Amino acid sequence: MNEFLYPRLAAQNILKNRKFYFPYLLTIIGTSAALYILCALQAEQNLPDSLRYVYLQTFVSIGIFVVTVFSVIFLFYTNSFLMKRRKKEIALYNILGMGKRHIAGVLGFETLYISLAGIGGGLIAGMLFKKLVTMSLFYIMDFDFYYTSEIHLNAVLLTILIFVFILFLNLLYNLRRIHTANPIQLLQEGMSGEKEPKTRWFLTIIGILFLGGGYTFALTARSVMEAFTFYFVAVLFVILGTYCLFTAVSITVLKLLRKNRKFYYQTSHFIGVSGMLYRMKRNAVGLANICILSTMVLVMVSGTLALFLGTEDILDAYSPFDLVAEVRFDPALKNPFRPDDMVTAIEQRMEEEGYSYTPQGSVTSLSFSATYHDGELRMLRYNYTDVSYLELKIIPEQSYCEQTGAAPALQPGQAYFYFPGNDTGASLDFYIDQESQESALSFSLQELPAIPENITQDSFLVSHALLVVPNDDILKQLFLLQKKAYPESYSLVNWSGYFDIDAEADQIIAFAQDASSTIGNVGEYRSYVMNDRASKAKDSYAMNGGFFFLGVFLGLLFTMAAVLIIYYKQLSEGYEDRERFQIMQKVGLDKKQIRQSINSQVLMVFFLPLLVSAIHVAMNFRLVSILLLLFNLDNSWLTLFCTVATLFGFILIYSLVYLITAKTYYRIVSR
Repeated sequence: MNEFLYPRLAAQNILKNRKFYFPYLLTIIGTSAALYILCALQAEQNLPDSLRYVYLQTFVSIGIFVVTVFSVIFLFYTNSFLMKRRKKEIALYNILGMGKRHIAGVLGFETLYISLAGIGGGLIAGMLFKKLVTMSLFYIMDFDFYYTSEIHLNAVLLTILIFVFILFLNLLYNLRRIHTANPIQLLQEGMSGEKEPKTRWFLTIIGILFLGGGYTFALTARSVMEAFTFYFVAVLFVILGTYCLFTAVSITVLKLLRKNRKFYYQTSHFIGVSGMLYRMKRNAVGLANICILSTMVLVMVSGTLALFLGTEDILDAYSPFDLVAEVRFDPALKNPFRPDDMVTAIEQRMEEEGYSYTPQGSVTSLSFSATYHDGELRMLRYNYTDVSYLELKIIPEQSYCEQTGAAPALQPGQAYFYFPGNDTGASLDFYIDQESQESALSFSLQELPAIPENITQDSFLVSHALLVVPNDDILKQLFLLQKKAYPESYSLVNWSGYFDIDAEADQIIAFAQDASSTIGNVGEYRSYVMNDRASKAKDSYAMNGGFFFLGVFLGLLFTMAAVLIIYYKQLSEGYEDRERFQIMQKVGLDKKQIRQSINSQVLMVFFLPLLVSAIHVAMNFRLVSILLLLFNLDNSWLTLFCTVATLFGFILIYSLVYLITAKTYYRIVSR
């Protein structure tokens, strides 16, 4: 054969099948551009070396891994659509005299052209959009603006290697399919799947059980630890249940619709239901993929958006004041720490610097681990497997009243005790170990007037409880008890003093760093540090903004994947249905009825995955809200708003894709 025949045929094939190849090419360009941008960000050497930029490197590394895995899976998936459409064409080449070796040569040149155009276009797009992405990322993460126009050769080489490897594997897969199949099989394969699928009651029941199990995990989790433990189990159950749902349950539903004569014996419903029923065996996996991708987009974007918008709520809850002086000390020493002298020393330092300030009170507290059951608190450290394990925070009534505004009311021997989700009873007894039969200290519990904000919130591993005692002397007694129980790892008393200061963020950070130096004449203490809200704000925005950027970045990729799956599905099915609709036109079906039947079928194909994904998100909402407590975000209304807003935005994009796809499908079948 002419040595130029292969490259010429390959170019002609790509142009002839441009409706299929163009989206495939865009997919390669988009994913390779995304990978280059992330690799280039990771390759930056001149970024300041601080915690905030460590966050950036972490998020970029996660993004590179996800984009690489996604590219492998999705490019294999889209390649299967291309080859399915071209099976008849390849079979005809073989029948007309081209050997499989010659066909392999043509496919090789096609892959070469697509690789050059896709990877090259992706690198160019990545270089062009890197500045925009960098500016957006740094704005979201509240970084000082930094950008270099340098082209990172390592990022270029890594992107080329990954995508050349993926496309080469696709080529090998295609060659294997051609080598193992004969031309007659390839010609007839396009007609496979026309036999009506059977109702799979066993698979239907399994799907319902998987979905029910996943939803049960999501709806019954009570703590952060439970939510984190069961989240991935719930996700796995829902994914398996979704595939079973579209594979078996959808067939069952379509057959039930067919039995409903009032619904089924209408022109649009008759054609749509019967067409979907006969093709559901092939449609099921594609619809399930669209549903899962849509759910991933909705959960990622809504969760990270809530986290980003809730950054100020997190700061208000855990850093409500500009400056927080924290001192850890042993109250049993001969010269114990004196909080009043510390406040005076800090105020003098602020006056020397020329800042105006407002004292916002202080809190003295003691925290240690214990177990609680039926009015008994027993000292026990690091036993996370015990369901009654908790972290106990003890504060004197004076600190409690400063936080809540309640009036002092406790008498000697009385206390307030709050343990979320538990009946605390009328009394509380302290035991210094797990075997003691006689309590070391007892309290008569009184009704808690108010709950201090964020003082009893669950952390990742344990639940928190609050005990309010009458005075500092009782706090000291409890300190000595836990020191006896934990002689080698006892907790110190913590004092926190709060101040608001009239200064810029950079000035506050500088003052906090300077004021963290040792202050004399305030008694003996183990450690002292001055924390500031401004630094925590920078770190919080860096972390939460990074999550939001990653969620949006990956959400756009997954949305692109869902759109392309829908496009390929409608395009391939349009060509399959064209002959059927031509026959129906010949027996009297007019164009208006064709359009109505097309709208009915496309609506069912389009919006069934969206409906199921919306149900998944609704069932997952409580679990996401609990998991956000890992980041100290406790604002369910904000999470709900972000979820609903993301859902409506996604529905808008989805509807636009529907309008475009429906027109394309109609043009194909009515041609």
